[in-house]
Amino acid sequence: MRVNFKAPEYRRDTSWVWSDYEIEGSREVGWQICRDGESYLKLGPGYRLLKTNCCGICSTDLDRHYLPFPLPQVIGHEMVVSTESGERCVIEINASHAARGIESDCAFCRQGLSRHCPDRLVLGIHDLPGGFGPYVLVPEKSVLPIPDGLSTETAVLIEPFAAALNAATSITPRAGETVAVLGPRRLGLLVVAALAGLRREQASDFEILALSRHESLLSLAQELGADRGIQVVEDGKELRSGLADVVVDTTGSPSGLELALRLASREVHLKSTHGLEAVGLSHLTEFVVDELSIAGFDERRARQLVETWKEEGRGLLKIAWISHGDPPEWLCEKADVYRETRALAARKHYEESAMPGQLPRADAVVVDGLNQIDKVLRPAEGDQLALVRPRGEIWMQPSVASKTGSFSEGPLVEAVTMRGLRVSSSRCGDFQQALQLLSADKRLAGISKVLITDTFPAMKIQEAFTQARSSQCIKALVQHPDHS
Repeated sequence: MRVNFKAPEYRRDTSWVWSDYEIEGSREVGWQICRDGESYLKLGPGYRLLKTNCCGICSTDLDRHYLPFPLPQVIGHEMVVSTESGERCVIEINASHAARGIESDCAFCRQGLSRHCPDRLVLGIHDLPGGFGPYVLVPEKSVLPIPDGLSTETAVLIEPFAAALNAATSITPRAGETVAVLGPRRLGLLVVAALAGLRREQASDFEILALSRHESLLSLAQELGADRGIQVVEDGKELRSGLADVVVDTTGSPSGLELALRLASREVHLKSTHGLEAVGLSHLTEFVVDELSIAGFDERRARQLVETWKEEGRGLLKIAWISHGDPPEWLCEKADVYRETRALAARKHYEESAMPGQLPRADAVVVDGLNQIDKVLRPAEGDQLALVRPRGEIWMQPSVASKTGSFSEGPLVEAVTMRGLRVSSSRCGDFQQALQLLSADKRLAGISKVLITDTFPAMKIQEAFTQARSSQCIKALVQHPDHS
């Protein structure tokens, strides 16, 4: 197969340039992508060439220039495509070995962590041209048909809705708790909708609270299932600390995370990937990408995790002890504790000692400083490999911090080490689960009518992004002409 087309590329200065693309190849052999007459990207087998129908603009797109991936690029990852037979489909965006149907010994793909496969490319974010172009190369196993009863406008929201549903299920709201969604807009309103859908599906009893500076967004949040809304004035100083048991931060703002840490009494769940430094950490975007959590070192939690690991047949829990303090004797007896204060050296240990099928990472890491957390998240400049496994845990030791003075003052330190708060994160979700919930819940099936406020033809991508950044827009949609 061979196609030629023009596509808009997003640049580091947030401007756009149109480039000529040619894609040639096959699902069985692989593909060659040329850009402006020169070789751009070579791909192996396991990809399908499909036509783009439409693509939504999300906060990750708007902040793409902050992320640590090359630009310019054809971006866009919230899309509906048409197959060779004209069937409407959505696309899971991580092109891992598993998603491409490629046999490999990748421990991440074999252990159900294919979205974290270190060899993956990410459609419209990392290398693979995305949905603001008229054609896309998509992973073979990631093409999911849209149920007949679901509109294209709702289906195009499946990627952010799956991410929102992942957040809702990750925090496991308890009966009688209050879950606050801070900053409901593009993603935040979907988190409200997902929480409400989950509550209806499970007949749960928890309160959904929306927190926003804008009364109009509070009204929309209540329309999508929030029980009540509270307007945030300026920096939110008027809101009482511990207002909610769990706060889901969707603000995409460092100051929003600081407010979330003060308002939550049990957990803050972070969904923002804004690429900026926040609460003393430089790699919070990577923290979210890897779906990690931060908590104080707690003996009861550690014992529980050690036992769970054994019961599930995972063997000994691998703990990288990079704190300057001493690990308790019981932990050294019950878990595989590796002591090394240098995060990069510890990562190399796990990479070199991993047996076939084992993840070359620690399952948990114990630290005694904010600078150590950044090193755990990205031990070496220039690569995207953490010391801790995807969905792993970082544990702070407040006792060591007080002795060494290695902790910086700040809201994250105070919340985690003094108040026992847990900070968790998540990103992509299960598309199949999201499609099932959207199809089964009639109140969710019409969310596009609430969320999609603006639609643009693909040729007006610059105007679409300008409008998407405005306060008048909730969700902008880019449509491609019928190029059948």
